[in-house]
Amino acid sequence: MRSFAFRFIWALILMPSLFAQLSPGPLAESHAHLSGFTKCLTCHTWGSQDLSPNCLNCHAPIRHRIETKRGFHGQLEDENCLVCHRDHLDRDFEMIHWEPSQKEFDHSLTGYRLEGKHIGLDCRQCHKADFVRDKVVLEYAQDQNSHDALNSTFLGLSQTCAECHVDVHVGEFSPQVCEDCHTTNSWQDARETYKHDQRTDFPLKGAHKKISCEKCHKEQLDPVETFQAQRFTGLKFELCTDCHADEHKGSFGNNCLKCHTVRTFKIEDMTSAFNHNKTRFPLIGKHVSVDCNTCHTSEDRFKEIASYDACSDCHEDYHKTTFRPSERNSSCDGCHNVRGFFPSLFGVIEHNKTRFPLDGAHLAQPCIFCHLEAGEPIYQWQSRECAVCHDNAHGGQFSRYQTNGKWCENCHKTTEWADLIFDHSTTFFPLTGKHSALSCGACHKAQGKMIVYENTNLNCADCHLEVHSKQFADKACEDCHGTATWSIANFQHGSLTEFPLDGQHENLSCGQCHKFEAAIDNIRFRPIPHTCQDCHSFGDFKQ
Repeated sequence: MRSFAFRFIWALILMPSLFAQLSPGPLAESHAHLSGFTKCLTCHTWGSQDLSPNCLNCHAPIRHRIETKRGFHGQLEDENCLVCHRDHLDRDFEMIHWEPSQKEFDHSLTGYRLEGKHIGLDCRQCHKADFVRDKVVLEYAQDQNSHDALNSTFLGLSQTCAECHVDVHVGEFSPQVCEDCHTTNSWQDARETYKHDQRTDFPLKGAHKKISCEKCHKEQLDPVETFQAQRFTGLKFELCTDCHADEHKGSFGNNCLKCHTVRTFKIEDMTSAFNHNKTRFPLIGKHVSVDCNTCHTSEDRFKEIASYDACSDCHEDYHKTTFRPSERNSSCDGCHNVRGFFPSLFGVIEHNKTRFPLDGAHLAQPCIFCHLEAGEPIYQWQSRECAVCHDNAHGGQFSRYQTNGKWCENCHKTTEWADLIFDHSTTFFPLTGKHSALSCGACHKAQGKMIVYENTNLNCADCHLEVHSKQFADKACEDCHGTATWSIANFQHGSLTEFPLDGQHENLSCGQCHKFEAAIDNIRFRPIPHTCQDCHSFGDFKQ
């Protein structure tokens, strides 16, 4: 007995040293509770040359997957756990060997391919305790008291969307699954890809194809967390009025399709759907394209009997009763028809029957040029003189020539203002020579904003420059010059001067006697010496 006790004491003393020699190294943190010489047989078989641990004896979830051929482990041909999981390398050593890395792991090997927005997510965004649903994994985790098994495992997730994502429809589409409508690319894809025509009792046609889901699915379900969804099932749609307000207040019954189509409620469809010509007011001309609301304005606008005997029942009298005196026909038909207010039926022929027949340039003027004043229409005038429409560019210069209220007509024609009929010979200055070819503006200049015509000075010097340095101040230009040309072709030297030209003088040019003189900066014409010696040299002859 004493010998056994002695040996037992020595075994206790030598055990740490012996364990250090037998153990290949410290166990990883997840297996740390199995450390110790006496716990080796928990994983390893006593007396066997194969030291591989009996992992599956403990890791029931993995064993279950291998047996049922599920998930990543169920597809492995080699069941040697040491290929991917190594231990005895240190407390902090990660026991899972990822090939090539955790981030590059081919998730399709698990039987669940990552697609759409699932690609690129961190593993632990999905693989966490809250999402574990597998019963075997949950039971295994319940038995593990040494660490948080659910937050460290990659097993136990369901492939059903609603197990990870909130069901914002609150079971409205049960037993359908999310994949029936949504994709992993975006939840919003359902707006474009959902087959409303095949999967519901209300095929979308016409304008219904273009509207957003919320236009019809307005009722909101109770919010789920931060999500707010609309109700999609149980809606009434047998009648148009289940969704659309009856603008006609029941006037035409509840079958809207008698007049409207699903393309649009607008008037272009009304012309083919509703036959207004069966009413007491057939639509012709511009009335065909008028919106219903333009005529039918009151709340009961289709039940009431509207007044439409006169155009003015609907249309404002643009002419302010100008054409409706007692002696005239009050109908607008004299000038307009239902094809449009423009152009008016009142044309040149009709206008020439008025007190102001149109001729000349007046024929080409749009009506509005004359019949609009300060933005208001005008069709009556007290006077029909030119000055009523045209500015008087001459002021009061010609007022004294007015005859019977007319004076513009004495010079101008209606064809064009510049086309004058004025006879200048009736003035004190008949136009002759080159004057007859001049424009009026060559002589009649503007003073301020007005061109002066009356009291124009008739002297040549008032228009022409005085080029003789006042040598002929006592003479008139007409004594030498004519209006045909300034050049003097037949200057009468004998009668107009004191030096008649005869003999050899007769053939001399003017410039041989009349020289440039610097003192007057001009050619000297008068006075000029007349003795022979003034022009001729006689050598040494002396008187």
